[in-house]
Amino acid sequence: MTTESMRSVTILRIASILAAVQYGAHAFLFLLAAWTRGPGKVAEIAASRSHSYWDFYFGYGLLAILSGVIEVVLLWQMASLAKANAERVRPMMALFALANVAHAFLVWNYFSLLVPVAFDILIAILLGYVFVIARGRDAQPQVQDSVYSQSKT
Repeated sequence: MTTESMRSVTILRIASILAAVQYGAHAFLFLLAAWTRGPGKVAEIAASRSHSYWDFYFGYGLLAILSGVIEVVLLWQMASLAKANAERVRPMMALFALANVAHAFLVWNYFSLLVPVAFDILIAILLGYVFVIARGRDAQPQVQDSVYSQSKT
C-alpha cells in the first residue's frame, strides 16, 4: 500500500468518526428534546400534533439521523476501498465533500448552529484533502512484456 493510500485510509476513517460523533450527538439531542415533557412542551407538542407538524418535525429528524448513519458507514467503507486504490473512490469523496458543504450552509442558514457547521466543514476539508492526494498515484504502471518487445525488434 502506498503512502498516499495509507494517508487516505486514515483520513477517511477520521472523517467517518467525526461524522459518527456529529450524527450521534444529533440523534441524542434530538431524541432527548423530543421526549422532554415540561408543561410548556406538552402544550407545544399537542398544538403541533393537531396540525400534523409534529409528525413532520419528528419524521424529518429521524430521516436526518438515518442519513447521518449512512454517511458514517459509507465513509468507513470508502476507507476500506481506498486501501487498494484510493483514486477509485475520488468521485464519492467529492460528492460527500460537496454534500457536507451544502449541509453546513443549510444548518447555518436555517438553524445558526456553529458546532454542526464546524463538523461539516472539517469533514469536507478532510475529504477534499484525500481527493487531492488520491489522484492517480495508486494506478499500477503498465509493464510491457519484454519478450514481446524484443521479438518485434
